[in-house]
Amino acid sequence: MPNLLASTALVLELALAIALLRKYLRTRDVGFIWLGLAVVIWPPVARSGTRVLVDRLVGKQPIGFYPFTLVEQGRMSVGSFVVSLGLLEQMIGFGLLLVAVLYLCKTQSNPDRQATA
Repeated sequence: MPNLLASTALVLELALAIALLRKYLRTRDVGFIWLGLAVVIWPPVARSGTRVLVDRLVGKQPIGFYPFTLVEQGRMSVGSFVVSLGLLEQMIGFGLLLVAVLYLCKTQSNPDRQATA
């Protein structure tokens, strides 16, 4: 069952990426590129980054950046660090979505530019 779900998610992600790319190529609206970054590219990048950082912290390997030293010194638990990291990932994702929406709204309100379907 997990293989079927993972395969389905991958197929849907590829379909979304293709649809956004086709829409960008038709309209040349940069908002679709930003939307692709927020929805297609950022989530797997964030997941893999989190996995690597948590694996290093749990394995007691030094990371060296300030927030990680708090965990390494025992002043922050791994759990609270993971929650903070998840919130940071969410903020970045929402920031990317906001930029995409602002670009797309700007295009819609510009009467000189006609988007094609």
